[in-house]
Order: sequence, then C-alpha cells, then structure tokens
Amino acid sequence: MIIHSSYVHQSLLPFKFISPFNETKGHCNQCSFSIPHKQKLRSLSVNVSPNCPTVNVLNDPSKRLPSYYSKIIQECIDSGSFELGKRVHAQMLAEGIQPETFLRTKIVMLYARSGVLEDLYVARKLFDEMPERNSTAWNTMILGYAKMGEHLEVVDLFFRMQKSGILPDKFTFPSVVKACAALEDFDGVRQVHGLVFKTCLSSNLVVGSSLVDGYARRGSIDDAVAIFENIDEMNVINCNAIVGGYVKVGRWEEAWSFFLKMQELGLLPDHFTFAASVRICSSMRSLGGGKQIHAKLIISDFASDIFVCNSLIDMYAKCGDSKSSLQVFELMTERDRVTWNSMISAQVQSGHFLEALMFFQKMHTFGYKSDRYNLASTLVACTGLAYVEMGKEVHGSMVRNFLDYDVITGSALVDMYSKCGHVDKAHQAFEKLVERNEVSWNALIAGYVEEGEVQEAFKLYREMELAKNVEPDLFTFASLLTLCADQRNKDLGKQIHAHLIRMFGTTNIILETELIRMYSKCGCLNDAQSVFDQMVERNSYSWNSLIEGYEQNNQAERAIELFKCMQIEGIEPDCFSLASALSACINLSDAMKGKRMHGFILRNALENQGGLRYLLVHMYAKNGNMDYASKTYICTSEKDVTIQNIMVSAFVGCDKIDEARELFNKMEERNIVSWNAIIMGFAKNGLKDDIFAFFQRMQEENVEFDSSTLVTLLDFCASLPALAQGEQLHTLAIKKFAVPDSVVLSTAVVDMYAKAGDIDKARKTFDKMNDRNTIAWNAMITGYSKHGHSKEVLILFEQMQIERIYPNDVTFLSVLSACGHTGKVEEGLKIFISMLEDHKIEAKVEHYTCMVDLLGRAGYLEDAKEVIERMPLRAEVSTWGALLGACRIHHNAELGKVAADQLFALDPQNPGHYVALSNIYAVAGKWDMVEEIRNMMRIRGVTKDPGVSWIDIGDETHKFYAGCQSHPKNKEIYVMLRHLTLRMKELGYVPDTKFVLSNAKDLEDEEYFLQHSERLAIALGLISLPEKSTIRVFKNLRICGDCHTAAKFISKIMHRRIIVRDNNRFHHFENGACSCGDYW
Repeated sequence: MIIHSSYVHQSLLPFKFISPFNETKGHCNQCSFSIPHKQKLRSLSVNVSPNCPTVNVLNDPSKRLPSYYSKIIQECIDSGSFELGKRVHAQMLAEGIQPETFLRTKIVMLYARSGVLEDLYVARKLFDEMPERNSTAWNTMILGYAKMGEHLEVVDLFFRMQKSGILPDKFTFPSVVKACAALEDFDGVRQVHGLVFKTCLSSNLVVGSSLVDGYARRGSIDDAVAIFENIDEMNVINCNAIVGGYVKVGRWEEAWSFFLKMQELGLLPDHFTFAASVRICSSMRSLGGGKQIHAKLIISDFASDIFVCNSLIDMYAKCGDSKSSLQVFELMTERDRVTWNSMISAQVQSGHFLEALMFFQKMHTFGYKSDRYNLASTLVACTGLAYVEMGKEVHGSMVRNFLDYDVITGSALVDMYSKCGHVDKAHQAFEKLVERNEVSWNALIAGYVEEGEVQEAFKLYREMELAKNVEPDLFTFASLLTLCADQRNKDLGKQIHAHLIRMFGTTNIILETELIRMYSKCGCLNDAQSVFDQMVERNSYSWNSLIEGYEQNNQAERAIELFKCMQIEGIEPDCFSLASALSACINLSDAMKGKRMHGFILRNALENQGGLRYLLVHMYAKNGNMDYASKTYICTSEKDVTIQNIMVSAFVGCDKIDEARELFNKMEERNIVSWNAIIMGFAKNGLKDDIFAFFQRMQEENVEFDSSTLVTLLDFCASLPALAQGEQLHTLAIKKFAVPDSVVLSTAVVDMYAKAGDIDKARKTFDKMNDRNTIAWNAMITGYSKHGHSKEVLILFEQMQIERIYPNDVTFLSVLSACGHTGKVEEGLKIFISMLEDHKIEAKVEHYTCMVDLLGRAGYLEDAKEVIERMPLRAEVSTWGALLGACRIHHNAELGKVAADQLFALDPQNPGHYVALSNIYAVAGKWDMVEEIRNMMRIRGVTKDPGVSWIDIGDETHKFYAGCQSHPKNKEIYVMLRHLTLRMKELGYVPDTKFVLSNAKDLEDEEYFLQHSERLAIALGLISLPEKSTIRVFKNLRICGDCHTAAKFISKIMHRRIIVRDNNRFHHFENGACSCGDYW
C-alpha cells in the first residue's frame, strides 16, 4: 500500500492542516463550530463556544489525558468533525502522548471513516504501526476499505485478521460478503457463509441480509431465499435483495409475487424497490402492473426520484406506450444523462427513430455529452431510417471519444453499416473492435447475407468458430440459413442442418423454423414437412412458414389444408397465416374459401392488419367478383394509394378500363405503381392514343417512369407493331439507365425490334446485354424464326448451350418452327428427339404441331397425319391447321378435306379454315366445291375477315382495305401500281389466280390485283418515304400469293427493301427474292 508521506507529515503538524473544502461544518455535543478557509484561520476559538470540551483540552494541559483525548476524538467521529479531530491528533503528537490500544483504535477510526482516500491511507499506516490490534481495529479498517470500494483490501484484511487470531463478528461479515460479491468471487461468498454458520450468525439481520444480497447477485436465488427465511427480521433491504435476485435470473413472476408480498407485510418500498418492480413490469411487458406502480409512486415520496423515473421511461417504452414515456420525461424536475439515454432508447424501442435523433441532439444542447449507450441507440435510429450520413456523423463522434473500439457502440456501428448496404465499411468498423461479441459477429455476417455474399459470410462464420470467448449462436445460424434460402442453395442448407444436429442434438424452435423456410424456398417441401413433423414445439411462426412454403410452391390446396390444421391444434391464425391462405385462394380462384376467410377476418377484427384488405380486394377481383371487391374497397376507412392501386389493377384485369380511368383520375395521390397500372390497362385494351397520352402526362407531372413502365410500352409497341415509338422508348431507356442493366427491360427492347420488323437492331441490343437469361435468348431466337432466318436460329441455339443457358420448351418451339419454315426436316427431327431425351422436356401440343408443320411443308403429308394420330395428347385447332396448311401447299384436296372437317368441328366460326380449303379447291379448278364452301359459310354465319394492311409514314398510320379508294393519295397510288405492273410484266410477271373465294370474272380483270391492301400500302411507301429507305408493311391476314410474287418484283424494280409482316411471319423482300425462300 502506498502512503502519501507528504500529506501525513503536514497533517501531523499542529494547526497546519489545509482543508480541501472551502468550508466544512460539523457538530460538537456542546457547540456549533466551523473551520474556515486557511486564509481566514486566526485562532481555534473562532465560532467555538468557550465551554467546548475540545477547546478546553487543547487549551488546558491538565486535561490532556488519553481518556479525554479518546472522548474528544469519538465526539469528532460521531459529529463528522474529522478535520477538527485530526487537529486533536496533531496536538497529541505535539505533546508526545503515547496512546494505548483503545485510543489508537479511535484514531484509526477517525481517519478511516472520513471518506477521504488519503485519510484511509493514513489510517492504514497507523493500523499497521499498532503493536496490538483488537477486533474493533480490524473491523474499522475493513469497513473503511469497503466504503471506498477497495474490495481486494477488504478480503486481504479479512484473512489476515483470522491469521492473527481475531475472530470475525457480525460487524466484519457484511463488508466481506459485499466485497466478494463485488469481485464476483462467489466461492469466497460461500466460504464466508460457512464461517457465518459456524459463528451462529446466519439469523442476524445485517449478516443474513448481506448473504442474501451476495447470493442474489450471483444468481443463486434459491440459496438467497433459504438464508432469507432464517433471518430474525424482514426489512426492505433484504427484501430488495430477493427481488433483485429474482430479476437477475429472469424469474419475473416470482419477483412480482415477492414484491406484492412485501406490500402485504406492510414494508414500505424504497426507491430501489420501486425501480426493481418497474423493471419487472418492463420485462413482463405488463403495462397494467407498471401503471399501478406509477400510481403508487405519485402518492409516495419517490415520484420525482430520478432513478425510479428513468426506470418508468424504459418500462413504458418496452410496453409500447411511448406517449407515457414522454410524459414521465417532461414531468421530471431533475434529469441526468441516464434520463436522456433512457428517453433516446425509449424512442428507438417504439420505432420513433426520427424522434430519437431529435432527443439525441437536444441532449447536447443541455450540456450532456455522448456516451456508449446513447451513441449505440442513435445508431439504431440511423439504421431504422437508413440515415447513413447521420450514422457517419455519429461514427465521427465515436472516433473523437475513442468509442469506435468499444464493443457496444462498435457492434451498433457494424450493424448500421451492414443494414444500410455498406458492408465494406461495416467490416472496417468490425476490424477496429478490441473485443467482439456475438452481436458484432452476427451483424457483419447478416450484412454479407443481405448482399448475397456467400463466400464472405461463410468465411466469417469459420473465423467466428475459431475466435476466443465467442461461439456461433442461434442468430448466426439463422442468418446462414436465410442466405441459403435466398440463394436457393439447398445443398449448403442441408450441410448446415447436419451441423446443427451434431452441435445441438435437437435443434431450437427458431432454427427449426428457419430450416422450414429454407427448404420451402428451395422447393424441398418434403424436407420442410419432415422438419415440421419432428418439432416438439410449434408456434405460429412455424406454421406460417410451412403454409407460406406450400403456397409459394403452387400447392395451394395443401396450404389451405395446413391452415385448417393449425386452428385444430389451437394456434390462432394471425395476419401472416391469413395472408398466405388468402394468396392460396387467389391461386386456386376459389372464391368460396376466400369468403369464409373474409368472414373469419371480420369476426376477429383483423381486416386492417398485414395488408389483408388489399389481398381481399385482389382475391375478389381475380375471381371476377368486382361487386365484392368494390364493397371491400368502400369499407376501407383509409383509402391509401396502395389499395387504390389494387382497385385500378382490378378494374384493368376485368377489362373495365373506363372505371379504372375514373378511379385513377380521382386519386389524390398517385405513385409509379398507379401510372403503371393504368398504362397496363390501356395496353391491354389496345388504346394506342390513350397509352401514349398518359405516358406524356406522366412525364409532365414529374413522375419518373421505371423499367416496368417501359416494358409495358415496349410490349405494346411490339404488339401493334409501332417501330418509331418503340425506338423513342429505347432512346428514353438509354438516357435514364445508360445501358439498361435490367434483363427484363433489355429483353423487351429485343422483342420490340424483332416484332416491329427491325431484326438487325434487335440483334445489336441482344449483343450489348450484360446478362442474358433463357427468356432473352428465346426472344432473339423467336425473332430470327419469325423473320425466316433459320441459319441464325440454329447458330444461336448452339451458342446458347455453349454458354450454359439451358433451353426450355419455348426455345424448342421457336427452333422447330424455324426448321419447319425452311424445310430442315432432318435437323428438326434431331432437335425434337434431343428435347425429349437429352433435355428431359416433355413435349406439349405446340411441339407436336411444329412437327406436323415440319413434315407437312416438306411434303411428308402421311407422316404428318401419323404424328397427329399417334401423339399422346389430343390434337388442337393449331395441329389440324398445320396439316391443312401443308395440304394447301401441296394441293392435296383429299387429306385437306379430312383436316378441314376436324377444324370445322373444333372451331366452326373461324373463316381461315374455310378459306384454306377453298384455296385448295381453287387451285384444283373445282369451282363448284369453292361455291359449296361459300354456301356453307353463309349458312353458318361465317364471314371472311377483311384484309387490312397498314404502313407508318412519319407519326401517322395509314390503313388500307382491299379495293380502298378513299386515301388522299389514291390517284398517285394507282398510277404507281399500274406503272409497276407494266414493269413487272416486262420481267415475266404473271398474276397468280389461285386465291380465295374470288369470282373467275374478277380474276380476269387485271385491275382487281391492284386493289389488294398490302399492294396499296407498298405503293404509298414508294411514293411517300425517302429513296432507299426500308418500306415496312403490316397485314392482319396471311399475305396472298400474288402479292408475295409482286413484292419480289417491286423490290427488284425499285431497288428497295420491303418488309411485310403478316399474321404468321416476316417476309423480307430484297433484289427480287424473299427471306422465306417461297417456303411459307
């Protein structure tokens, strides 16, 4: 022990002691005295009664006997006049008085009880110099060290006391037990308890209470209670120890019961009792109990106690009553830093993150500095608001206060950066931590999980396993299982599952539920069900995870069945289970089940929870029951933008575009979802003018479009087709997104160009894509197939597989179609067999239709018919149509009649079938059969669809019907066509008279051929478009044979590229040839 010798020397000089205080007041038995500042010290008699015994001793040498000194020093100790007592001690030394053991003990007591650490050092020096020490001297020093928190010295003196032969007593044990508990030396507490038992002091109030407190602090509450029950007297101190012990081990119910028992016994609670009871209510989330205690506090002397009020703030926050937290705070007359910390924490716990930040800033204006606790809470608030910049400011404050190394604030910082998407900064903060706990490890792992960084997450996990003083816990494995679920990595998930079984034997309910969720997301429903079946305990989260798994994996019936089982087992459905069940009803289009769930929701007043009302509206709308959807919408108290968007989408889905438009226009608030919904409605209903007008209006109202908006518009342009508008949209996409990185948007651009006739731009866009999935490849392959570029189709198909993009059924449809349109029979057959055997893709009707078309076009009509007869699926209209088309090409009237009869039965109102058969008869010269088909159509009320062709000139679309005479440039068009016909005849053109339902008289009229709609559109293009520009014409029906021949001649004569898109494919006419090779 270090003794401050300079201080001791000065203090031993008579009347030279300098008080560290400006003024110290104390009391003697006979007078009041004060010790002024050293500069005002003139004599000992200042402000002191002449009859004071202390003055008499100092002034009268005859009275300076040890017994008098002993009495005076005791009076100084009792009155707290330690400075005066030290002067008396100095006078004794000056007189050379040698005190005996009793007086020495009094002097030690004088210095030990002053509460000044330097005085305690003096007391220890005097104690060590005592030739003989009694129990009082030992107890005095032990108590002195105990008061100053010098617990090691307490324990050391205790053992030295026993070695010296002095037995500890009821004054010794309380201080020693407290010291052992403070040092967390609980073995020492037990040893002291043994001595107490031997000395028969267990029932002593003070000794027993100290043991109760010691065991309670350790968490050995049962031992504490056993000692408590043997104490002679029950008071608020030992009762508080029991309450605190129960609180420490989380036995809240017993703590609360003991608190109530204290009141029954009439013990008046102190501030500790009230604070502990408030904490009990906080932990039990008992708002009612907390309010009862608060009511008692108001009528007690502790209503304004800062310690109790801080506990109240925390209790109200944890019980979800943030308003009461604020009221307690505002009524406090005195606040400390803990108060502000509690209030900031309360706002965070209530989810009022912005308010928490405001309190944090306000705290500084009142002069309180940041500490590890309020900084950690503030970081949580920044996380909740995703205020990264504010979080960085807090980080700076941590650095300035050297708290970025602290485990509490550092862990909160790691969590903030991780959840805000700055995982690199989170890792940097993590590396700075001197100590890392489970929270910091889990926060960083969760950050990498959120970013989908599989390798980094598992690298951290392995490092955590090797780290000291920390082990992976439930949250660690939950994060890893979440990663496996999000990545659909079932193999890794199964490895973790096996590891959990090895580590824990039987897994925890939280991990079991995460396993169910992981297996469900990976599509392993049998594994998910197996985990669920083996669970000893199931909660609503477990049930919800499994129900959601079945619903998301398109097993809606099973999801609804589990929803019923959940209720049978006594688990009340919540908004999450109801949401999954309603989604299942939507998928099943089962309105009756949905109505029953609606009734359950209404009976339990759950309609405003978890978006259930949104799902109800969606369910009714999808089932076509707009009356119920509208009623549910009308009953919604707050018609926010979300439910209005659902209603707009519902009207769109039911083809009620006028109602959708009306609701959209009435909406006070609209977001991008609103605009996308109405634009989708216009697209669905083919309203070209409306869709582009609303898109323009959307931009005028400063609503930023997104990729979904552009995808809808591009798809609409592709369906028209409208190349010019599609190009403008592509330009907008490039301006907004630079290079569109969305595979969906880029694919929509590819598809638009392909369907609008510019296959070259489609390919350029495709080649620029950074990420190309199966859908993107399909769009390009289908585009080439429709444009008759079979060579490119097969090259892309091969390249796709080289890049390990697996073709699907749609890919094979396009490839087989391309083979069929170019007569590549052998390649088509090989690809069909590869689809079945190598790729394990089950053939659909459409694939068999392609095979019929492939064989039929190549002239293998009987083989084509055999495919239909032997295919495992029932032939559809398209299948028999392919055979009829092949019979038209090869002029097989007999088989054509067979195919046509099937088509007349399956699809009697489709005029195309009648026209195709009539063409076959016309080619064969069977005009009577042509007339018979015409009569059949008349009897059945079937009318031939009028052929319509159109061409875009600038921003205007020009439509032509056969024989159209109304166009403003009608005269120039027919002059151009007559001129072209003369030129064509010079090159060998002969009109093709083998086409549909025309009179022989009409066919003899050369002018008749000029009136075909596609020829009129081509002529307008030649007149109106710049020289050498491509002419693009679109037709709603198949291009007729004569116009196909004419277009080839015109392309050669005018040196123009002409592209005609009919209802089946594109024809690229250039230099007298067509891309289809006349194989169409």
